[in-house]
Formats: sequence, structure tokens, C-alpha cells
Amino acid sequence: MIRVQWFGHSMWKIWINEVSIVLDPFEDIGYPMPKNLTADIVTSSHAHYDHNNFALIAGKPQIVNSEGVFEFFGVKIKTIPTWHDAEEGAKRGKNLLFKFELAEKIFLHCGDLGHDLTADMIGEIGKIDVLMIPVGGFYTIDAKTALNIVQNLKPKIIFPMHYKTEVLDFPIAYKESYLDLIDSYRKVDSNVIELTKNDFKTQQTIIFNYK
Repeated sequence: MIRVQWFGHSMWKIWINEVSIVLDPFEDIGYPMPKNLTADIVTSSHAHYDHNNFALIAGKPQIVNSEGVFEFFGVKIKTIPTWHDAEEGAKRGKNLLFKFELAEKIFLHCGDLGHDLTADMIGEIGKIDVLMIPVGGFYTIDAKTALNIVQNLKPKIIFPMHYKTEVLDFPIAYKESYLDLIDSYRKVDSNVIELTKNDFKTQQTIIFNYK
């Protein structure tokens, strides 16, 4: 059983019984700030305040925020360098994609990806099962580019992220910019989901409520 929790923006916790990972923890940007949050591993795609609040995580987790291949608590993590904009970082610098495996499922968190993926990048990423991808545009790729990446990577589960909500005062698009481009999606009235084998039988896009 894999549990996935969305805190808003690009911040997630993903865990199984043996290990937990928090990705791109934010400072106070409008979403409820989690209390007493723990994790074994914390990742940050880039050094912006809405993606690298390591102090939010209690204890002494392993931090991954650089290029390379890492292994902690039996979890192998590969970071893939990309850019935060479409001008090779000239506007906003670098960004890391995080590829890792839990319970025999491969996840890819795209951070603040700012451009379409090249054929070489797609080849390096390879097969994935779960994709967390920004769709809001302005600081990141927009919905149309996100959909193109989904079509190229062919994940089973897509979690859109980094879009505007009523609590987030950023100049980015609402999730509907992406949802209007696809045939169907699943809405979960929670910010946590338990993924089972049945969830991976067909491709689906999942939308959460933040709590």
C-alpha cells in the first residue's frame, strides 16, 4: 500500500510502512502549514522558498537537492537536471526532476519544470508509473506542455500540481487549464489517497483537496 498526501502547490508526502519521502516543502504561501510532519527523506527541486523549507520537517531527514544518484533506507533516487524556464535557466535557474521507486512503482516529481522535455530527457527518465507535474504556467510549463509530457511519458497516474487556488496568490492558471484538455479525471475529497494495484490498471488523472 502506497500512501500519497498533497499539501498544496508542489509539496507531497509519499510513504509505505518502511520509509517516507517529503517533496518540495514550502514556506507559508497560503496553504495550511503542516505540524509535526516527519519524513526519512526530503527532496527539493530548486532553492526557492516555496520548494525548500527543510525546517518544516521534524527530526533529521536525509536531504536530496543536488544532481546525482542516491540511496537512503533502500530507496534509490535519481535526479535529472532541467531548467526552471524555457531559456536554459536564464530567467529562473535550474530545476531537478526526482525519480524514485517505492513498492515497485516508479515516481517522477517534476518540481518547477519550465520547458518541454527533450528526447534525451525522456529516454533518461524511462518508464514511470506516477507523475507529479506542474500545469499552472508562468513560473513553470503550462497545461498544454504538461499534457505533451504526459503523452510522451505515459504514466498510469497523473497528479497535476503547482496551479492557482483560492489560497494561493501567484499569477498562475487554475487546474481547469489542464483538466479542460483531458477526457476525464478523478476527484478525491481529501488530500490523502492510498494507491492499490487496481489504481494502476488504466491511466487516470487524480485531483485532491488540500487540508
